[in-house]
Amino acid sequence: MSFLRNLFRRRMREIDITVCGLANAGKTTIVKYLETGRFVETQPTMGINRGETIQFEKLEINIFDLGGQEDFQVLWPEVNEKSDGVVFVVDKNDIMNFNTAKETFHNIIDTQINKDVVVLILLHKCDVLNGMERNRFIKEFGLLELPYKWACYETSAKTGENIFESFRWFFEQLKEEV
Repeated sequence: MSFLRNLFRRRMREIDITVCGLANAGKTTIVKYLETGRFVETQPTMGINRGETIQFEKLEINIFDLGGQEDFQVLWPEVNEKSDGVVFVVDKNDIMNFNTAKETFHNIIDTQINKDVVVLILLHKCDVLNGMERNRFIKEFGLLELPYKWACYETSAKTGENIFESFRWFFEQLKEEV
């Protein structure tokens, strides 16, 4: 009987996702929130952190948290090119670096990933008042022209707002690609 049980057991598919964005956008804090279900103080990522593997239905998801400092961005292409999904995190309050974030994002989607990759954009730190509105961000960041399956959520890893909802959407899209 165990042979039949093993034969029909759902097989898990291993996939890789990357979490990238400029320095101090909140990437590692988001990853820690996904792993623990709560806010955790973090230190800036130096290079690439391999987070815990998260299981979601028939997926085993390996998370690669990429350091956002300019010196580490040279490491991104190799990791992003092998990725099944990309999460790009933008600090919605960092208006001074908006154009740099936009250029960095478009460089990733134009040169580092293939057209089958699912893209999740997180307009992060929505617990802080002010900052860019989501609708304006989508338009000015050039998301409406993307040839990818994508979504943009406002999130906060301090309050947990939309963290699980955004990743549920993301993981559902990745599951469909299996």
